[in-house]
Amino acid sequence: FDTPVYSSIPGKFKGILVLEGKPYFAVMNEGEEGEEEPLQPETRDIMELSLEDIIGAAKKYAVIDTRSGVPLWKLLEKCEGSRRVVVDCTEPDSLGASNFRMGIDNAKSAVMGGKLIVRASGALKCVFAAEHNRSALFEALEKYATDEKLFAMAPMDDKYPYGDRELMEAIYVRTLKVNQSPQDLGVVIVSLEAVVALYNSMLTGIPHLDRYITFCGSALPKQGNFKIPRGATLFDLLSYCGAAPQDYALIENSRLNGKPMGGIIEDSTRAVISVLPYTKQTTECVYCGECVKACPVKLYPFEIISRARSYPRNICIGCGACEYICPSGIPLLQMIRAKNKEEVSE
Repeated sequence: FDTPVYSSIPGKFKGILVLEGKPYFAVMNEGEEGEEEPLQPETRDIMELSLEDIIGAAKKYAVIDTRSGVPLWKLLEKCEGSRRVVVDCTEPDSLGASNFRMGIDNAKSAVMGGKLIVRASGALKCVFAAEHNRSALFEALEKYATDEKLFAMAPMDDKYPYGDRELMEAIYVRTLKVNQSPQDLGVVIVSLEAVVALYNSMLTGIPHLDRYITFCGSALPKQGNFKIPRGATLFDLLSYCGAAPQDYALIENSRLNGKPMGGIIEDSTRAVISVLPYTKQTTECVYCGECVKACPVKLYPFEIISRARSYPRNICIGCGACEYICPSGIPLLQMIRAKNKEEVSE
């Protein structure tokens, strides 16, 4: 991505190391202290900055959009001409609160960072979206978002997790088509952490080095929202918070559609949740319709599996809501994926 890498541990680059199927920079430290090359803060007024200036700053300070895990500047390259900026302050799970804590601690930076994205894109309004029960967060933001023509608050229903499709439907009542992005409809969605990091880095000259993360679940001895260095491992967190009993699993981001935690805390990891593995007993379908009600894209799971209706392949977004809600314990998401895979091979 042509993005600089900053680390609190100096050393010599030794190549690329693949862990859990993903590449990482391998650095060997031989006792050297390293050399500091301090970056300079931005001294110009926001209104003097161009799109290129803001993209350059996002790249220079290595700011990551934690919704997608990709460098912020890659998103900003495509944002010119957007009409709206949405800052996603929602949590990936009801137990998570990292965005809530970060937004309250950095309310001014969040608002000023949102203004930077508005400046870069040429948008007319910046919308902060969060669950409606996060009133303290909205109050903190409103202290600095005093321009009602430029800023708006969007209280959302309690629904986890909010992806691009769910945010667009909840805020603008617009349904994304297959392979369509919010930017195709003039909306750029960025993470709260990205806008906070962008403004703070431009203000101080310090790169994006820290992360907010929620460590939660009844099995963990120490729980809460923690500010950790980027690059910290799960072992580092467990050393501080204590490990869960062996019969518990650690899930990344969401109990609904998250994945088991590996040893690496990625830039898109916002919560680590301890859960007791639970398997529903599978019985026959009782035709209750709960899976249809839960589906965020209004699909009929069993009709996808049987292809009783002609759905475009892969229109299912794979959120797992149908499988989660099913009282009969039917592995609907697994069956939909198997059906799609079967059709591809035919």
